[in-house]
Amino acid sequence: MVIFLAGLQSVPGELIEAAEIDGASWWARLRYVILPMLAPAMTINVTIALIQGLRFFDQIYVLTQGGPGYATETLSTIVYKTSFQFAEYGYGSAIALVFTLIVAAVVFPAMHALRNREVAHG
Repeated sequence: MVIFLAGLQSVPGELIEAAEIDGASWWARLRYVILPMLAPAMTINVTIALIQGLRFFDQIYVLTQGGPGYATETLSTIVYKTSFQFAEYGYGSAIALVFTLIVAAVVFPAMHALRNREVAHG
């Protein structure tokens, strides 16, 4: 929310005022002026949310430890169990490396798609 607030504060008032003078409705000002100017904040927030969602570990491990069975196990819990519970450090490192590549394969295309929607102002 702080990033969105900073993005909203960086929208030039002159643009909103110009759209209002041109007769744009509130919805049109939001859609065509404010939201395009918030694209950089959206890029940052989506990227952070993707990375956090993919590496979700602590709450799952504290609550269920990956169980019952393997129902709530994620790649992060698999890396932890393999490395520290089963003492297979090399295999755990290999899983962590593959996990890093998966995160990069998801995040970089998303960032690229979001960056193409950004508008330069200044």
